Amino acid sequence: MDILAASDLPLITFIDIEASGLGLDSYPIELGWADTLGNGDGFLVRPLNDWTHWDPVAESIHGIARDELFERGLHVADAAEKLNDMLGFETVFCDALDSDQFWLSKLFENAGVEFSFKLADFYQLHKLLSKEHMLSLQHVLQDLPIPHRAQADAERYAKAIVTGYPNHGTR
Repeated sequence: MDILAASDLPLITFIDIEASGLGLDSYPIELGWADTLGNGDGFLVRPLNDWTHWDPVAESIHGIARDELFERGLHVADAAEKLNDMLGFETVFCDALDSDQFWLSKLFENAGVEFSFKLADFYQLHKLLSKEHMLSLQHVLQDLPIPHRAQADAERYAKAIVTGYPNHGTR
């Protein structure tokens, strides 16, 4: 079933996470989401006292200084609640399911909160979109730069969906 065959642009939501690194000691430092209707938000997460891992290579990619997390980041409980409030019971797509699940689980477990939304792999969109639209989506994504900031990365996916949908691609 091609949900894009409907007369209205469907709501598809993407989430992205920037982290302190890639190892088992890494943790989420920035969360961002965006949907095909133009909504989105992003925020930094203040590390807990025992979240000490910091990879300078990761910092060179996302450009977020650890000090900035302590100055502007939300407490993990506030971050988890904010995500649940914003995403509700939606299925939310991500581009790195294993890593994103790991970091979200770390955030939510430490916050003592359960996810309200369901996390799904980007490639599960194959079940919702036609082959033609998936090819268009992949082509558009190749031409869009990867900002390596959570909200901007999520917006990149939402924009790629919208661009390939007739009458909405000019947003």
